[in-house]
Amino acid sequence: MALSNLQQRLLTAAIVVPILVLLFWLGGLWFLALALVVIYIGMDEFYRLIQAKGLLPQRWVGTIAALGLGLIAFFGNPSLSALFFTATILACLAFQLTRLDLASAITGSAATLMGVVYVGWLLSHFVLMRNWPMPEPGVDLGFFLVILTIATTFLADAGAYFAGRSLGKHKLIPRISPGKTWEGAAGGVVVGSAGLLLTKLVFDHWIFPTHFPFYHAFILGPLLVVVSIFGDLAESMLKRDAGVKDSGVIIPGHGGILDRLDSILFTVPTAYYYLLVFVY
Repeated sequence: MALSNLQQRLLTAAIVVPILVLLFWLGGLWFLALALVVIYIGMDEFYRLIQAKGLLPQRWVGTIAALGLGLIAFFGNPSLSALFFTATILACLAFQLTRLDLASAITGSAATLMGVVYVGWLLSHFVLMRNWPMPEPGVDLGFFLVILTIATTFLADAGAYFAGRSLGKHKLIPRISPGKTWEGAAGGVVVGSAGLLLTKLVFDHWIFPTHFPFYHAFILGPLLVVVSIFGDLAESMLKRDAGVKDSGVIIPGHGGILDRLDSILFTVPTAYYYLLVFVY
């Protein structure tokens, strides 16, 4: 008997989530390897979307640049990212000169750099967050912050899914994503915000003190959920423009890596800078 889409999602989550949590906890090179694999697959999927539009990105230039951003986030000073970005732009234009088809000069270069920014740059914040400095021995803030952001994002997605299916009547932006509703978005805000508070409480009472003030939890939860909705809609917009349903097929019940990480691409950088500026 064939599994329904929901059953596939639940089965995939039951298998993948424990593995991911283990890698998040291990951190270090294990986490870096996970991040680089995700960036590599995400770049491949993004450039497939671009090619579905009939454009010609410089796939290997963009992929190497995106992986480089992940490595800089782990090993180097984040300020080197600006230098690396500059080198990437120059390299992209230099290699574009070797192509015979001048008609792809603007679109090919722009598409290449868009992939580096959308996948490589945004996901490099995942590495920066996991490597957050420990304020004291035994308090692995990086692990807590990754779990906090991921849990909030995924629970918001689940809340929006079930609230939208049971209560959804008013379309959010039907020209981009016909299935999303205002009721689903409200459900996502409630469930996602509750998930952030619950994650904080679990860590504070049973794992280690997070030093994360409650009033910031009440601000960050709704903020991340709203941002996650924008991330979901942004990827839906790109897929509609490319004329494809899913970015890939690597995850049963979910599609591709970008289909699963569309919200994460937005929530991780948002959480990182909010925490950097206002909390820690």
